Amino acid sequence: MKRVLIYTNQFKDPNGRVTKRVSDYFESRGVAYDVLISDIKRTEDREAEIDHPGYDCILVLGGDGTVLQAAREAWKLDVPIVGVNLGRLGFLTEIESEKLESSLDRIYMGDFLTQKRMMLRGEVIRKNGEVFSGRSLNDIVITRFGGMNMINLPVYINGQFLHEYKGDGIIITTPTGSSGYNLSAGGPIVEPSAEVMVLTSICSHSLNHASLILSADDIVEVRIPEDGMWAERDIEFSFDGHVRTMLSKGDTVRIRKSEKSTEFIILNNLSFLENLHKKMGDE
Repeated sequence: MKRVLIYTNQFKDPNGRVTKRVSDYFESRGVAYDVLISDIKRTEDREAEIDHPGYDCILVLGGDGTVLQAAREAWKLDVPIVGVNLGRLGFLTEIESEKLESSLDRIYMGDFLTQKRMMLRGEVIRKNGEVFSGRSLNDIVITRFGGMNMINLPVYINGQFLHEYKGDGIIITTPTGSSGYNLSAGGPIVEPSAEVMVLTSICSHSLNHASLILSADDIVEVRIPEDGMWAERDIEFSFDGHVRTMLSKGDTVRIRKSEKSTEFIILNNLSFLENLHKKMGDE
């Protein structure tokens, strides 16, 4: 362990105490480190990207949202990520603050496993070519914006028409994101190391609104109506519920498996089902 990026959510660590505990730990062991304060409120079209080479891992201080943002921003690096839970649920975090130093000891000594999680790549394509692209660890959501009118979303899989989804929108999720918005919308929970995509409708105006589990090699296209009453709806496109952009009439949203994955450092011996029960089970 030679160099570490400490990625801190200042709203979760407002006085910097946890950041100092971590930086003091690495400094005492001669490990170089950089501290990056995340802009967790960023909502514009494009994310910043971390492209500094040479990190051995990224230590994320915050909650699940901070882990998701770090994964989006560091997708180029192929560097493992581990989260310290300063939030509420902490489903994506591995370390609780009361076990911080002992967990850092294990990371420093290389006493851990890693697990790769697939990401999604989303592109918004207009008649003059691609105008926006990004990556998501959890999900990509296309939903109505503003008013209460439902929207109509024609969906194609590998170029073949599937269905017109009428309602509040649709969610395309990774296995990692299946326990988030997808679960709230009635979608299935998927083991996080699996290689599939899940398509789930949001408040579907239909008697049949079952989720669809797709191959990781499939390409999903959503073609925004160009004319008629459906073209008058305001529609929003978002990555991990955070980075958002408005869609225009005639846009095509193309979603596929990203060429890059996110690698997580695993310290706990809990199985996926045990961890699921611990984080989300009823008492």
